[in-house]
Amino acid sequence: MSGAVDRAAIARGNTVQVYELPGGRRLRTIGHDAAVNAVAFATTGREIVSGAVEGSLLVTRDDGARLVLPASPGGIDAVVFLPDGRLVSSDAQRRLRIYNPGGAVLADLEIPTRAMSLRVNGARLVTVPMYTGGPASPVLVDLEHYRVVTQLDGHVGRVVSARWIAGGQILTAGGDGTARLWDGMTGQLRQTYQGGSQPLYDATLASDGLVMAGGADGRLRFWDQASGRQLWALHAHPSPIIGVHVEGGDIMTRGIAGELSRWGLPNPGQVIESCGDHDRCAIVKP
Repeated sequence: MSGAVDRAAIARGNTVQVYELPGGRRLRTIGHDAAVNAVAFATTGREIVSGAVEGSLLVTRDDGARLVLPASPGGIDAVVFLPDGRLVSSDAQRRLRIYNPGGAVLADLEIPTRAMSLRVNGARLVTVPMYTGGPASPVLVDLEHYRVVTQLDGHVGRVVSARWIAGGQILTAGGDGTARLWDGMTGQLRQTYQGGSQPLYDATLASDGLVMAGGADGRLRFWDQASGRQLWALHAHPSPIIGVHVEGGDIMTRGIAGELSRWGLPNPGQVIESCGDHDRCAIVKP
């Protein structure tokens, strides 16, 4: 989805259908020779890159222009536009390629694990690893010098999400029931937030000093960012929480069954101060 010009792109089989929002009028259809597996808008919303399972990679524009990029033998897993017009793709053979706006390959890097999505912050990129049955860690990439910086090793088992937060830091959530904070330049682990025995599926920074994550038990957990101390847990959904998003002063959560909830937060400083007076903070139950 592109917020720049209110458009949505939906992959259906071998095609990508582009719709105008609101209203849902279909603007155009992009065709591939195989099932489309990855789609992304440019920051302007006027260009779309789409990749298919047989490795084709296309950039299409509103004026009908079409740019065919070199195919990836392994098939495309994920794509993203950079703000300066460069394009990044990853494929099933663990190749991360960076293209200039004209389609020329600027870099071709081997990464340790396949990526199901790519998250960009300035001159850094972090991958969300694809789960293939074994351990897999996010990979931190330098987009200025075209090199792999490091893997974010620390989680036990699957890493489900990786998100850039304030200060150029990365917050990850994993199947080991922890969220972890990393330095976005070096990949160094800064803090670990212990949840419980159930997997955590998404984590973010709710506000200054307050980290939150949702997981398989339907609870929304909160920690003090600096100390890693868990402050409280709210039973937010009857199903696992797979999405957590901050909007203004509120929190939006999404359950795996499709339910959406909106939550208002108390002042983080007051919560942290109050919890400091108790050995164990209260867990709010339904």
